[in-house]
Amino acid sequence: MSSSYAPSPPTEAPLTIPRDALRLLSLVDITTAGRRVLDQLLYLSDPETGTAGISQNEMCAELGASKPTVNRGFKELRACGLAWSLEDGLYQLHPLLTGAAISSPAAHVPEIKAADPGRFTEQRRARFATQTANLAPVG
Repeated sequence: MSSSYAPSPPTEAPLTIPRDALRLLSLVDITTAGRRVLDQLLYLSDPETGTAGISQNEMCAELGASKPTVNRGFKELRACGLAWSLEDGLYQLHPLLTGAAISSPAAHVPEIKAADPGRFTEQRRARFATQTANLAPVG
């Protein structure tokens, strides 16, 4: 039996993501499913540890998505280094996304892997070029 419970965030304080992190997120090639999972993890993240606790079933209920879709989202985040599992239902977000908050100072933090535009389809290459053009410094 699946649960429709989804945990609330540890605080209602706004989450601030630095511009550098937003720039990096635009260069990481994840699907809409990966981005939705990431957004939910950011929403649930603890400001002290940068962790988010949510089970697979809770994430499915929260996003209205299937288990394969949620699993694919988690897998993409892990593959590009944005988030990884610490234990069942507890995820660590990359410190760049959490203002350097991390669950353990001795924890291994993977390098974030930016997208390789050479592997994109033509449509994705055009979208990527637009994204990076929008990141050009103003002034």
